[in-house]
Amino acid sequence: MTEGGMEQLVAALTQAREAGKPAMITTADLPETPQEAYAVSRAQVGDVAAWKIGGANPWSRKVFDNQEVFFGPLHPHEVFLERDTMPLGGLVAPLAEPEVMLEIADWTAEAPTERFSRMGLGFEIPAAVLPESLKPELLGQIVDRAGAGGLWIGAIQPFDAVALDRELTVQMTHNGGAPTAGSSANVIGSPLGAAAEFLTLARRYDMPVARGQWIATGGLCPAVPVRSGDRLTLRSAWGEIGLDLG
Repeated sequence: MTEGGMEQLVAALTQAREAGKPAMITTADLPETPQEAYAVSRAQVGDVAAWKIGGANPWSRKVFDNQEVFFGPLHPHEVFLERDTMPLGGLVAPLAEPEVMLEIADWTAEAPTERFSRMGLGFEIPAAVLPESLKPELLGQIVDRAGAGGLWIGAIQPFDAVALDRELTVQMTHNGGAPTAGSSANVIGSPLGAAAEFLTLARRYDMPVARGQWIATGGLCPAVPVRSGDRLTLRSAWGEIGLDLG
C-alpha cells in the first residue's frame, strides 16, 4: 500500500465516523497485508485509551474466518468508566455486547497478576463505518479499528485471576425484554487467553500498549442493535449493572 493510499484511507474512515455515515471505500482501497491494515488502524488514534478485540468467539469466526483475534484502538472520548449513561452520538448502526474488561499494568510481564491491575464487566458498542460489502472482510475490520464505537466499563474491581479462571455467566436484558444468556466460555481461550493473544499481536505490530489502557476481551453473547433511549442491564456473579444509552 502506498503512503498516499494509506493517508486517503485513514481520512475516509475518520471523516465517515465524524459524519456518522458509512465510508465511501471499496475493496480496492483496502491494504493487502495485516501489517498495513494495522498501520491504518493505528494512524486514526493519537492517545489510546483502550483496545477492543474482535473475532474471539465462534459466531464471529464464522463471519471473518480468522485464525487469530484482531483488534482496534479506541480514543479516550470513546471510553466510559462506571457512568450512568453513554451517548451514542453519531455512531453508525451501533450494537451492544457484554464483555469482560481488563486494565493493563505491566503488559510485558508473564504473570496475569502483574499484567493486569483491575477488571470490569460492561458493554462494548461496535459501530463499523465500513460499507455492507466490506464488513465480512477481515482486513476491512482491521482498518476500521475492529468496528470501534464505544466502550462502557462497570463493576470495576481489583484484578482476580482466580475469579477469571472460573466460568462467568451473565444475563443481558435490553429494554426490559427477555434476558439473553452469555458466558466467558464463549470467548475462545477465555477472556484472559484472548487478552494474552492480543498482547502478543500488539508486540508483533508495534502497537503503543501502555499501563492504564483497558482491553475489551470479546463478546460473551452475540451483539444486539441499540439506539438512543435504550437501557441495558447485566446480571452476573459480579453484581448487577445498568446503562442508559443517550
